Amino acid sequence: MLAGMHSYLKGFFACAAILVACGGKTTGPMLEQDDSGPFGRGVDGGDGGNNYINPQCPDAGTPPEDDTCNVFDPNGCIGSTCCPTGSACYPVAIPPQGPCETETYGSFCLEVGPGTQGASCDGTQNCAGGFVCLITGASTQCAEMCSLDGSHACPSGFVCQPIDVTGFAACL
Repeated sequence: MLAGMHSYLKGFFACAAILVACGGKTTGPMLEQDDSGPFGRGVDGGDGGNNYINPQCPDAGTPPEDDTCNVFDPNGCIGSTCCPTGSACYPVAIPPQGPCETETYGSFCLEVGPGTQGASCDGTQNCAGGFVCLITGASTQCAEMCSLDGSHACPSGFVCQPIDVTGFAACL
């Protein structure tokens, strides 16, 4: 009987160790208290999730867009409003300015640079009009703007891919 109990307990502890290691939850009289912790989690429902709840910010919804110019127009024009001389239209992601805010995506007139496809840029705007400065797997470089609907295609050998500014794409 003792040998049988030893095998049972050995199997039980091995199983309990696996459950805990894999995110499972053991139960029993000493383990039934709330294990949610102080960082915004609800009580563990035992369903494998941690039921995380953001305690401070409401749902941000869709990030706002502010398109003040047209990246595909040589002068950045939307209607009769164009970019000033010496500037071009670029896609921009404006980071949040405070807690619970979201990025603002859009296009803005910025000082034009000389860089074209593959030219090195410093993350600001050193690229020519119609190009955008991107951090790629190889380096930070200018990439030609394109549209995913095919109306502004990439040169041969490049593929039009979305970038991190919603609604914009570049030739990579």
